[in-house]
Amino acid sequence: MITDSIKKTIRYFKRNGIEDTLIAVQERLWEKRHMKYSYEPPSKEELEEQAGEQFARPLKFTILVPAYETAKLFMQDLILSVTEQSYKDYELLIADASASDIVKNEVASFQEQYDRISYVRLEENKGISGNTNAALEYAKGDYICLLDHDDTLTADALYQLRKAIDKADGPVLVYSDEDKSDSYMENFHAPNRKTDYDDEMFFTNNYICHLSAYRSGVIKELMLDEAFDGSQDYDLALRTVDWCRENCGSGWKKKIVHVDRVLYHWREHEASTSGNTDAKTYAYEAGKRAIEAALKRRGREAEVKGLKHLGFYRIAYKDIFKQRSDIGIVGGPVYKNGRVISGAMDKEGRCIYEGLKKGFSGPVHRAHLQQEAPAVDIRNMKVRDELKESYESALREKDAVQASLKLCREARKRGFGILYDPEAE
Repeated sequence: MITDSIKKTIRYFKRNGIEDTLIAVQERLWEKRHMKYSYEPPSKEELEEQAGEQFARPLKFTILVPAYETAKLFMQDLILSVTEQSYKDYELLIADASASDIVKNEVASFQEQYDRISYVRLEENKGISGNTNAALEYAKGDYICLLDHDDTLTADALYQLRKAIDKADGPVLVYSDEDKSDSYMENFHAPNRKTDYDDEMFFTNNYICHLSAYRSGVIKELMLDEAFDGSQDYDLALRTVDWCRENCGSGWKKKIVHVDRVLYHWREHEASTSGNTDAKTYAYEAGKRAIEAALKRRGREAEVKGLKHLGFYRIAYKDIFKQRSDIGIVGGPVYKNGRVISGAMDKEGRCIYEGLKKGFSGPVHRAHLQQEAPAVDIRNMKVRDELKESYESALREKDAVQASLKLCREARKRGFGILYDPEAE
């Protein structure tokens, strides 16, 4: 019997050829040896402490689940993961578009015990966007969390969201880290440790994904767009970001909050994109169209290209400095002996992807994505005309890292953004 990893490798080979496949296999083997992960759930004592915490004001979550012919085991796992939440001010709203009664009967068996579960039988199956939109009118929460019908939440998910919402004073969108699990929710792997909101990276991949909580009034205003089914969550998040840009002033990014904890388990099975990236190839085309629509809303002319990693993209500008008056510097990686020695740097000059073998994409393929960076290396950068004089001055520094930091600080001081582009030369 062919294992799941071998199946994935074969699919990757068919898309990308032997050279890229060999590199990908090498990287996966390296990760297996060096990047161990096991999900550690909160202890019983921690959950009890969370359950007893008093908050200054009430805040209710709606966990909205569009369901369609959901397997009994999946629905059981989902409902149990919600009823076990340490934070109890929630409603679980299941919108069922099934032709059969499989979901209805399973939900009914739980409703006898749990009064926070609401069930809505939809008149017709309008797809995930249409079904979610139909259910939104029944949602009563201050924030609405979207939960896929075959996934689960960690027991502290709502508590951690609530803490983040209070700390950020009413954000518009809150998202968490996530991992993947086997079909039986017994073994967890592939943690997605996300960054705080990065406007450049978000145009290359829907890294926000799960778990996402939207301010109720905003999601009900925007709704989901059926034209992007398959990547409807990506399109919604992109439009929510634009809503923040238009309505929240210069500090709009603070209204998009990242919770640095795994709060969502994404189940892998053959019908899911988490387990089989070729299961819903239309989703990646929809993702591309969602990015194109977002670029158009911002008045940017660029080509959206799919990367060899499905669901990941590149924004190709003919002349980025003409298209983007906000970008001052574009920098790429610097290699030595086939490994990254510089490129994207933090504010102290430490290389973010230092030591990564050339061709490797890093965790969640992040090293292959365009992204914001505090600094990039002066040995591989382009600058806009307004910074040419500062660039020439920085070049006189003997130390390349210090020269890079000096120039990038100057660019940021003058209001320009810095873009790391892994394909920049």
